[in-house]
Amino acid sequence: MAQGMPNQPKFLPRIDRMPGGAGPGPGVGTTGTTSYVATASGNPFEADEEEEIFSRHKMVLRVPSDCTGDVMHLTVSRNWLVCILGNTERTTLLRFFLPRAIPPGQVALDKYLSGTGYKITRIFLDPTGHHLIVALVPKSAAAGVSPDFLYVFCTESPQAQQLKVRRIEKFKDHEITAVAFNPYHGSESTTGSILLGTSRGLIFETELSLAPDSHVQRRQLYDFGLGRSKYPITGLKLLHVPNSTRYIVVVTSPECIYSFQETLRRPEERSLQPLFANYISGVQEPHTEERKTDLTYSQLRFFAPPNSKYPKQWAWLCGAGLRIGELSIEPNSGATLIGDTLINLDFEKAKHLSYEERRLSIPKAFVLTEYHAVLLYADHIRAICLLNQELVYQEPFDEARVGRPLNIERDELTGNIYVYTVKTVFNLRVTREERDVWRIYLDKGQYELATAHAAQDPDHLQLVLGRRADAAFEEGAFQVAADYYAETDKSFEEVCLKFMVLPDKRPIINYVKKRLGRLTTKRDAGDEQEQEQIKALVVWLIDLYLIQINSPDGDAESRRVWQAEYDEYMREPPVLACTRLHRTSIQQLIAEHADPHNMAQFAIAIGDYDEVVGQLLKTERYSDALQTLSQQRDPQLFYKYAPELIERLPKPTVDALMAQGSRLDVEKLVPTLIVMESKEQREQTMRYLEFAIYKLNTTNDSIHNFLLHMYAQHEPRLLMKYLEIQGRDESLVHYDIHYALKVCSDLSVNEACVFLQCLLRMWVTAVDLALTFDMKLAKETASRPQDSRMRRKLWLRIGAAVSFLKGDSSLNLSPQSSPFCCTAYHDIKDTNDVKKALNLLKECDLLRIEDLLPFFSDFEKIDNFKEAICDALKDYNQRIQELQREMQETEEQSARVLKELQQVRQHNVTITAQDTCELCEMMVLAKPFFFFMCGHKFHSDCLEKQVLPLLSKERARRLGTLKQQLEAEVQTQPPAGSLTKQQAVELQSKRAQLKTEIEDILAGDCFYCGMLIETIDQPFVDDWEQVNVEWE
Repeated sequence: MAQGMPNQPKFLPRIDRMPGGAGPGPGVGTTGTTSYVATASGNPFEADEEEEIFSRHKMVLRVPSDCTGDVMHLTVSRNWLVCILGNTERTTLLRFFLPRAIPPGQVALDKYLSGTGYKITRIFLDPTGHHLIVALVPKSAAAGVSPDFLYVFCTESPQAQQLKVRRIEKFKDHEITAVAFNPYHGSESTTGSILLGTSRGLIFETELSLAPDSHVQRRQLYDFGLGRSKYPITGLKLLHVPNSTRYIVVVTSPECIYSFQETLRRPEERSLQPLFANYISGVQEPHTEERKTDLTYSQLRFFAPPNSKYPKQWAWLCGAGLRIGELSIEPNSGATLIGDTLINLDFEKAKHLSYEERRLSIPKAFVLTEYHAVLLYADHIRAICLLNQELVYQEPFDEARVGRPLNIERDELTGNIYVYTVKTVFNLRVTREERDVWRIYLDKGQYELATAHAAQDPDHLQLVLGRRADAAFEEGAFQVAADYYAETDKSFEEVCLKFMVLPDKRPIINYVKKRLGRLTTKRDAGDEQEQEQIKALVVWLIDLYLIQINSPDGDAESRRVWQAEYDEYMREPPVLACTRLHRTSIQQLIAEHADPHNMAQFAIAIGDYDEVVGQLLKTERYSDALQTLSQQRDPQLFYKYAPELIERLPKPTVDALMAQGSRLDVEKLVPTLIVMESKEQREQTMRYLEFAIYKLNTTNDSIHNFLLHMYAQHEPRLLMKYLEIQGRDESLVHYDIHYALKVCSDLSVNEACVFLQCLLRMWVTAVDLALTFDMKLAKETASRPQDSRMRRKLWLRIGAAVSFLKGDSSLNLSPQSSPFCCTAYHDIKDTNDVKKALNLLKECDLLRIEDLLPFFSDFEKIDNFKEAICDALKDYNQRIQELQREMQETEEQSARVLKELQQVRQHNVTITAQDTCELCEMMVLAKPFFFFMCGHKFHSDCLEKQVLPLLSKERARRLGTLKQQLEAEVQTQPPAGSLTKQQAVELQSKRAQLKTEIEDILAGDCFYCGMLIETIDQPFVDDWEQVNVEWE
């Protein structure tokens, strides 16, 4: 037996173990095993102390005591293990539920086998573990029976399991060699539509359940044998592509593998016949691959992750070896079986061996895991890695102790693997089979997959990244290599030496940047050593960038790209923090490269704007200086550099100042703006002052005086607008009125002088000045005073010019003494229209015709004044009539009041003993009371209680004060004989005055007829907060 085993690979160390013991049957045994294990890389020097990938463990099944014999067949699905035990006397089917030790279900198959000449060839269990198909064939040709199969329906309850066996007569003469269960329509009560493959190459469709045999439908779907008596279907699988209506059927024979696919138009279609319709009619041909072999069997297996209905991989054990591939998951894909890889099992060499040697060299069966194929041979079991086809596990069977190996099965739900012999059942445990997958991909150069599988182990990931970086460097992909080197822990100096010899410096820059990023993201990057490393990398990167930016060999586009990348690098927070901390070293480095632009940018980054602006001004780069100044936040620099900048760039400088808004102190800034050598400078200075006054609302009088002076000197029109905006209230203006008047007088801005004199109440001077250039303004000024006597006086001065016509010197007016006289004289004399002079009467209602008559000539014709005199007389007459009417009305009202007083004196009210208080309903005469003309009567204390809540706070406070004063007067009353008569009268008068005021507050009006009506709109509660506190 040992001579028939294949030679072991040289790298596999042998691990000797005690061979597993064997008992009388599957219910007894030990767990000792012997195995050969190696890592996927085949390194014999690696000592992996963790648990091996594959380990065989004997299972202890609780077989009933009345069930004996050898294991004949076994299958597992969904943790349901079904096996058949048999001996010469009895054949029993047992059903175990592996997670719990519950009594197994059992049923005897003797009546279906004994005496009938049948033997069991295969058993098939559906994915639910409730439907079992047992294939029967004659024991010999002389048995006189034809192939058949049994259907076992399995149910369970908390007490026991029930297994019901039924022979399916409709499939007589057909040996079932393969079954494709339907996991998409099957359930615990029915199999749904399933496919059956026979030994003659036929594919049938049927559905099995507890229904009687007469209800079982048999429908032939396809014929692969084409009349041949022996063309067994060795593998059959039904698949449904996820998220589609496409179905796939994979069929294998000893030499061929076929695939069918069809899209069902009706998703609810339960019959599988449409899958083969186009192939039967010849519209399509199944995809076929043939492998000539002298093997009489093949095996088809699929691997699907646990709880997944769609497999991930497929494998076919055939005469060429073990073919491995993947399944298409594309809904519209034309291919089904893709990624075909052949694992050579040296079947060709086995042809020249003896029967016994060949039996030991060819696998009987296999199962598929995610990364391995586990093959069962006649005397041992081995596992081959699917990725590199290396042997990773091998373990022999001691046939004398554990029995002859029969088959290997895998539970698709749990992924557990079961190996059974005629005496023992083993569980082949798979422990982290992906552990060395990363190394396999790494050896094959599939770095993406190696990185993905090594991501969970930092040490493995470092090896993968290092190898990947070395490979990229050797291929000339230097930037890719730099990225991967940065993720490894390789020596920084070693990597840098590799890249420094390259003419392209971008790889080393990228490498250093990534290493810097790793340092700055460390949690412990605050220690001194880490900080020194960060400084070194930052400074070196700046040097590398500046070399590229200022390289004479580079073109403008290249320098632009490098500059943009450098600017982005310098803005990174860790770099910015480091450069601020070591600003002197960085400035020296940039100065060595003679790069004023980047020196300025660095100064901006660290906030050293003073140095930047100063250097830019020295080199007469005024626009750059202003731009730099605008980017900083220190107002002192604006005060320092604004004079020079406004001299060179007036408008842009003022725009920058205005953009700063209230951050600048206008009082400190204005003294720097006094340089006004050109018109543009003056205009921009005034623009900023206007901004400060109208937008920033500054009230500083020096700012206002400065703007007023500039208006008066250069823009008198804007001066009047400014004065009007400031207003005519002397207390509200923000400029010095006396200073403004002096400036306007010196600069002969007469209209502004009149305005300012009006503010200072210099009415006479203002009118006199206005008469020298604008009669209308003089009239408006004369109308402004609130005092009517002053207005009359001012209007008389306007009309006083006519005194020159009369030669009257009583007013002491002359052209020399009064500047307005000449203007007034022309206003009256030069026009022979006396009506124009008389219009003053309409413009000022304080003047009368008699006020103007003395100013006209004695020889003036009366006709010129006739109309004005008549209007004056009419006015006087009307006023006299109005006075007479008012006197008459006053006399009538006086008489009416006297009459009412006489009536009141004669009015009396009778109060009887039965009269009661309106509030307390007690006799009103029992206490002091108030009686109102409306007839309501109230006790004084009752009325006070009702009135007091309705009084305002001030009147209530006043009432309390009056009562206290009255009480004090009563308590401090001196003896009767100690007061003079006059003092007694005064004391009595004071008390009466207090009582009267108290009565006015309490009884000023009837409580019902007056006070309640007046307070009807007042709320019941004034202070809700206090009410809430009281209620709580």
